[in-house]
Amino acid sequence: MSILSLNNVSKSFGETKIIKAVSLDIEQGEKHAIIGPNGAGKSTLFHLISGRHNVTDGTIKFKDNEIQNKPPYEIARLGLARSFQVTNIFHRMNVFENVRCALLWSSNYRYSFWHLLGRQGELNDQAMHVLDQIGLKDKALYPSGELAYAQQRALELGIAIASGAELIMLDEPVAGMSHSEAENAVELINRITEGKTLIMVEHDMNIVFDMADRISVLVYGEIIATDKPENVRGNARVQEAYLGEVATSA
Repeated sequence: MSILSLNNVSKSFGETKIIKAVSLDIEQGEKHAIIGPNGAGKSTLFHLISGRHNVTDGTIKFKDNEIQNKPPYEIARLGLARSFQVTNIFHRMNVFENVRCALLWSSNYRYSFWHLLGRQGELNDQAMHVLDQIGLKDKALYPSGELAYAQQRALELGIAIASGAELIMLDEPVAGMSHSEAENAVELINRITEGKTLIMVEHDMNIVFDMADRISVLVYGEIIATDKPENVRGNARVQEAYLGEVATSA
């Protein structure tokens, strides 16, 4: 069953068409990678799904709700969370406060001026549980802006999980990490997203082919292939457009 469906989605900036009639179904619980050369429109497609940009044409359905052109916070409250290429956390809050903020809406606190958060035992316990899951429990009171880069990315993932998201979108989750940091990040992503739907943009083909159930290849704003990793690896058109030697030697 599809949790996310794009139907002939296009995006133009003035006369320039960046996304061209993209149709794609993401199955519930699958790990789906979107790959393509620089400038292919991958981040723009993420922006359209998450509400950062409005679509020019087409529809996007998440859990049977049309979400195109809705504000990001409404889409997030339906259960879709995303990360950005540049880490997006509250740098002036500590690690614990970042996660607790993410828990508020999913814990039905809504807009409340009379709840003292320090006295909400269950909420605070949930926040600590998330920090334990992402390996940052010992950094709970640490300023988020002073975390190491890989730890900030882990915190971002913790915020997504705390929000109650069913679908998590990661934009280049291991970019800028060392080999060992990337290995740890992949292990964390696999563990923390178990049972959830994952869509990721990633340039490391080894990670893509190891993690993804299916891969979509985006070139000049168009999807030229969507298939299982082994079939994408052997697709001549994909090799010519993007993978090249990586496809044959990886």
